[in-house]
Amino acid sequence: MSTVPSHSLSDKDAESMLARVIIPPRPALLLALQREIRHADPEPARMAYLINRDAAMSGILLKAANSAIFGARRRLVSVEDAIAMLGIRQCGAVMTNMITRTLMAKGQTMMARFWDVSEKRANAMTCMAQRTRLLSPELAHGFGLFCDIGIPIMKSSFPTYLATLLMANREASTRFTEIERSRHGIDHAIVGAMLAQEWDLDTDIIQAIRLHHSYESLHDESVATEVRVLIAANLVVEKAIQEFRKETVSLEWQVGGDSAMETLGLDHDEIDETCLKLKELF
Repeated sequence: MSTVPSHSLSDKDAESMLARVIIPPRPALLLALQREIRHADPEPARMAYLINRDAAMSGILLKAANSAIFGARRRLVSVEDAIAMLGIRQCGAVMTNMITRTLMAKGQTMMARFWDVSEKRANAMTCMAQRTRLLSPELAHGFGLFCDIGIPIMKSSFPTYLATLLMANREASTRFTEIERSRHGIDHAIVGAMLAQEWDLDTDIIQAIRLHHSYESLHDESVATEVRVLIAANLVVEKAIQEFRKETVSLEWQVGGDSAMETLGLDHDEIDETCLKLKELF
């Protein structure tokens, strides 16, 4: 099991936090897919076999692969076709998205906005990786998907968490995570990193989730470059999502925007152009 790198909780704090939140176990299908993708010589046939064992998931994969975002030139009719078109790693990213959403949506209500933003963020992070060429698309997509995964876990663990979300959406002068900690003693960045670690995700994704509201880390050279780029790219994506939803500019961009531009090597005009492209994607 990988561990959360620098800036992680102490063992005592981590044990206390784990006692207060419910971290769902890693789904068996996700575990099997991860093992295949990480194999020295991953085989599309073995991956197709795993996916075909779950009729619901194979149907979801085909629906996703045939969607406009992947631009398939012909209609795909089998899991094998989808894997051949997407590639093993992109297929793994899509399946991770679907499996996670299916698991986390169980018993959850009033979370439509979360899943809408989560899907936009994952796709936009992939686009950011392609535009900046500073990240692999798979790493960017994985972080985009799991960035705020602590939110549905917080909701299932704390009965008053919906009120916290409403308060955070109204309060533009206080960081989201500060409001969470003041009301629940923990925030979704910590919880999300705990799940990412429990599910054995990439170490850079784990650390980026933990730090994605800690913008001082963008100037911390002890933090891996990929982690800082993930955090910076996510700030741009969040800005684009808010503009798309016609929401007011958040404290997050006001606090971290300049550092994000410096990290990505983009100026104000390039940020505006990037946000425009992302909004077209949405």
